[in-house]
Amino acid sequence: MQDKPKDRRKHTRVSLKLGAELQLDDSVPVSGTIKNISFSGAFMYCLNPANIPVGRTGLLKIILQPDPHINIIIFRCEVVRIDESGAGIRFINIDINGYQQFKNLMIYNSTDPDALLAELEKNPGLDIYRGNQ
Repeated sequence: MQDKPKDRRKHTRVSLKLGAELQLDDSVPVSGTIKNISFSGAFMYCLNPANIPVGRTGLLKIILQPDPHINIIIFRCEVVRIDESGAGIRFINIDINGYQQFKNLMIYNSTDPDALLAELEKNPGLDIYRGNQ
C-alpha cells in the first residue's frame, strides 16, 4: 500500500468560485475562475494553461462583483505550477485595503473561521503594504 504524499501547505484552502484575471508582466491577460484559495495562493481554472509560463510574476485580480459596480482584489503574484486545467498561483503581496477585503472573504467562506484566524496568526502568508507599490 502506498502512503499518501504529505500535504506541505501552510494554509487551509477555502473552496469558492469567483471570476479572475491573471495579468503577467508584459503579456496578455488570462481570464479564469478561482477554484480554491488560501492566504498564500490560489488555483485558477482557465483555458490553455500551457501558455502560462511557470515562474513569471504579475497581478491576479479576483472579481468579487462585476460591472456596473466592479469590486476586485488585486494581488502581486507568481505562477508556481500549471496542469491541464489551470494554474497554481502564489501570492507575493497585497495592499492593506485589499487585504481587509480578502481576509473577510476567507472568513465568510470558511467552514471553520476560528481555525483559519488562528492559522493566520502563525503564518500570514503574504506581505501587506500601505498605499501604491
